[in-house]
Amino acid sequence: MTVSPGAIWLITGCSSGFGRDLALAGLRHGYRVIATARKLAAIADLEAEGAAILQLDVTASPEALAAFAKEALQIYGGLDVLVSNAGFCQSGALEETSHEQRLAQFATNFFGAINLTNAFLPHLRQQRSGTIVNISSMGGILNNAGAGIYCASKAALDSISDTWSRELRPFNIRCVSVQPGAFATAVGSAANFKRGETYIKGYDTAHGWIDMLSGEGGNEPGDPRKGAERIIQLVQLETLPMRFALGDDGWDLVTQSHSEIIDGYKKYETLSKGTNRDGLNSSNGASMLKEKFAS
Repeated sequence: MTVSPGAIWLITGCSSGFGRDLALAGLRHGYRVIATARKLAAIADLEAEGAAILQLDVTASPEALAAFAKEALQIYGGLDVLVSNAGFCQSGALEETSHEQRLAQFATNFFGAINLTNAFLPHLRQQRSGTIVNISSMGGILNNAGAGIYCASKAALDSISDTWSRELRPFNIRCVSVQPGAFATAVGSAANFKRGETYIKGYDTAHGWIDMLSGEGGNEPGDPRKGAERIIQLVQLETLPMRFALGDDGWDLVTQSHSEIIDGYKKYETLSKGTNRDGLNSSNGASMLKEKFAS
């Protein structure tokens, strides 16, 4: 399945960063784009470029998001590609973040994507086609000190993207989690980069990461316009991976982290194995599970 010319895209978080650049790239490629943001004034220029614009707060109730989906589907008569891009970065050592900050982080980065996608799934299932693109982060695998709750929200987004890619396959619906590296977007701005509620002396590694990221502010190596073009090219492919690392640093660091994790598993393989019931060896147990849960 490929995304045909004239396909309808809905993109969240278009006031800046990848959302804005994806909307513009989609328009350049001849797609019909519905750009969304919490404040319409922030995306008025996208309307002038040819996008339809809608106000959207992804943390709204499921009922409100269902009403939003109904309104959005009426604009062009359907939807082909849903891009969940809205999000922000809650920084701070985990102990420094408040309960409310942790809830807010997951409400936007994780539950926002789930609830919005679920609002559109009845339509996508009925038409038996569609592509879901979740904008995650290399942080979902790197789990940086100083960004633990942000990284956890992106790891959770990666996880449900994997699940959707399996669950929705019978409906001919694809899902991919895009894991960008460091791109020169507004992620380090005051609106998108929140500090922990408290400051605890001694978290030097965490505080060093926070100071580094907040000081980058637009000097990151990745060009978001190039990144947006690569996402367009990815979606145009016949088949999609479950996860896609974006950017030179993103690819290097994500694959390196996975390799380190696998090496760690292998180092303790002997300690891990040998726990099956008597009469079952390792290969027997793996075969049984594979038959039960094959995707």
